[in-house]
Amino acid sequence: MHLSGFLKFWSVVFIVVTTLVMLLKHETDVVSTPDAEDASQDASMTQSVAEAYMQLWKIVHLPAVLSLIAALMTMKASF
Repeated sequence: MHLSGFLKFWSVVFIVVTTLVMLLKHETDVVSTPDAEDASQDASMTQSVAEAYMQLWKIVHLPAVLSLIAALMTMKASF
């Protein structure tokens, strides 16, 4: 099997599975309780999209992650 056929196969599988999950899986609402522990969990679950990207931006700029990115971007791809 060639690389192009392998990638085409798995891209179709990914799209089909993602579509099935989107159509068949329904999210449930979380009932909030007055406990302090549950309140902190509810706060983290109601994170906005902008806050999620800001958190991702902070993670990407950690020294260990930057080193990993540099190593992965400069290593030779051997196929």
